[in-house]
Amino acid sequence: MSVEIYNQRYETFRHLDKLRWQMLQLLVAIATATALVLRSTSGEIEWWFYLLLGIALVTLAFVMLRIGSGIRNNAKALKVAAEAIGDNGMPDVSNEWKSIAHWIAVFVLGLGAFLIGTAILMAGVFSGG
Repeated sequence: MSVEIYNQRYETFRHLDKLRWQMLQLLVAIATATALVLRSTSGEIEWWFYLLLGIALVTLAFVMLRIGSGIRNNAKALKVAAEAIGDNGMPDVSNEWKSIAHWIAVFVLGLGAFLIGTAILMAGVFSGG
């Protein structure tokens, strides 16, 4: 029975890890599209562009953080199942502060929040304009 749990947890780890890399690829695609827009625009960028970009980045960061949480929770169960069948070589991924993916997500979250704040200031929401 433990081998079945081990296999299921391992497949879950592979799925979540694949999702994590897909989120990083999506981040690169967003950055590339943004660079192309900024390169092709000769005037000022509209406030709504910053707002949409900020919302996209904040959403992406939350998804990345959730995936990281899922990987850590799954790793705990995978380690227990692995030890039950004699596999003692499972790495410890319980510390999110040691994960570069976590820090990328935190940076993206901060950047998204900054862009949303910039859009709100540009739109003049608080100045009545």
